[in-house]
Amino acid sequence: MNKKFLIGGGLVAVAVVAVAVWFLFLKDDAPDVVSNDAANADLDAVLGADDETTDDQMTDDETTDDTPVGIDGVWVIDDEIGEFDFDTASGSFAGFRVAEELTIGEVTAVGRSGNVTGSVTIADGTLTGAEVTVDMTTIVSNDSRRENAIRGAINASEFPTAVFSFDGGVDVSSLEVGGASQTFEIEGQLTVAGVTNAATFTIDANVRDDGFSVITGSTDLVWEDFGVTPPSAPIVVSIADEGTVEFQLIVAR
Repeated sequence: MNKKFLIGGGLVAVAVVAVAVWFLFLKDDAPDVVSNDAANADLDAVLGADDETTDDQMTDDETTDDTPVGIDGVWVIDDEIGEFDFDTASGSFAGFRVAEELTIGEVTAVGRSGNVTGSVTIADGTLTGAEVTVDMTTIVSNDSRRENAIRGAINASEFPTAVFSFDGGVDVSSLEVGGASQTFEIEGQLTVAGVTNAATFTIDANVRDDGFSVITGSTDLVWEDFGVTPPSAPIVVSIADEGTVEFQLIVAR
């Protein structure tokens, strides 16, 4: 009886350890990919949109002559509204996601920075320019044990920022204030770890009634093209050569 008890207890202990290892190391808890719909829903929650009077409910007396009309203007990234973490991403952020093959199973590694600045300019319904700068020294991950390795891999101490710039020329006149989101292809220059390459982002954007615009986008890239060698760790068998750069921007005119 004692022997059976010991064997049974040992099996239980092994099971507990296995569950703990899975939870700590192997569980894929990556946040969802960026989504314009999700970003707008999160912003609604921040602004309390469901409890406030919307612009289309305002009377003529409440509308001022200073209210911007249309989509033209310089839209600046709002780095104060909302929150940035892996559970509540209601503010502006940019980052990456990449597949990791572990000793048992596969997970998605995600790194993001909430320190994003820049602007987007629209004139006569045309996107005439944009620049987005990301502070790479403040990247955090859905697993904090990756963070130092990530910053080392992108050489954040020497190249503390990543930049996407666009010289303009994309027709965005299909955007309407209060209208549905629209999809565009934006080709520009992406600089990571001091290396600049052409990059085409697929973006979804909408212009809201409350004075904000939400822009989400992503592009796939090969790390080696930017001189980045994915970091290694004992539990990591391999990291994909390609990954996705993604962003969520809350901008205001």
